[in-house]
Amino acid sequence: MSKVRKMVIRKIFLTLLIGASIIPVLALADNAAFAYGVRSLITDPAQNSPSTQPRTADKLRQNQQAVIDNLLNKARSTANPTSQNEASSASSSGQNPGLSDDAFANTIRNMMPLSPDQIRTLHYLFDQSQQAAAAAPGVPPKPTSASVIVNLSPGATPPIIRLSSGFVTSLVFLDSSGAPWPIQAYDLGDPKSFNIQWNKKDNTLLVQALSHYKAGNLAVVLEGLDTPVMLTLMPGQRAVDYRVDLRVPGLGPNANPDLDGLPATESPELLNVLNGVPPSNSKPLTITGGDCQGWLIKGHIFLRTRLTVLSPGWISTMSSADGTHAYELQTTPVVLASQRGQLVKLMIEGL
Repeated sequence: MSKVRKMVIRKIFLTLLIGASIIPVLALADNAAFAYGVRSLITDPAQNSPSTQPRTADKLRQNQQAVIDNLLNKARSTANPTSQNEASSASSSGQNPGLSDDAFANTIRNMMPLSPDQIRTLHYLFDQSQQAAAAAPGVPPKPTSASVIVNLSPGATPPIIRLSSGFVTSLVFLDSSGAPWPIQAYDLGDPKSFNIQWNKKDNTLLVQALSHYKAGNLAVVLEGLDTPVMLTLMPGQRAVDYRVDLRVPGLGPNANPDLDGLPATESPELLNVLNGVPPSNSKPLTITGGDCQGWLIKGHIFLRTRLTVLSPGWISTMSSADGTHAYELQTTPVVLASQRGQLVKLMIEGL
């Protein structure tokens, strides 16, 4: 059997076995050699010689020819690429109508996997976690401001400065008249636990605790004062001193030399009045004519005001760094004071 016949037989049986895969046969259908081989397959090589075969063989060859012709016609009917593409398009659009919707939904899920509600919830949880991480452990300390009289006597307890990590405390040094007392130098007991800022010119130190609970002390040397002012630094308290006015007994280099009648260091009533916290045994007074508070303590009038008292003459006085004054006066229903150069008349009731 020739090579052409072997090739034709192989192609035909391969096509019959795979059924739908008819396109390879179609590609060779118009080939003259393929057509010749198909026809020579069903033609007896000895047909020119006298036939000695029975009629059943002729009938078999006719059936084979019909099968081959049917196969070729089917191949030609499906061989047009245009009709094949149209069929594929119709099949994809007709048999799978939800394919494009599924693809669109999958794209949305891949690009935006979270819903708007989930995104808002994520933002809220992130904000809460940031707030919790930044919050200080326990209850936040209460901010306070105080004025303290420094006792330089031997055996006296140094003033305690309440600090907290993350908060700055200002220490303001004043003399008995309320004038600023300049700082000459300072020294820390534990420099690694505290941070101090000073411009090396005025009377204020800025102190900050670097640890939550480690205590220490501070020594401050004032100009013209032989004894250093000792302070105890105590972090981790329920209250933190935002500002502390430290009143040192005596007159500093910036004091007015004409002042007299300065209070002694043993005057806690005057200091409490200056801080706005009168003693419990005091009697409130009603004062009109100016911005002033008054109390009656042990038969004397104590005033807290920003005005400058002119008359009557005061027994003792004390001032803060913000310009507030505390006066101790004899009992009187009228007080004359000065406000920006103008005379103010204060009327006192409730004596």
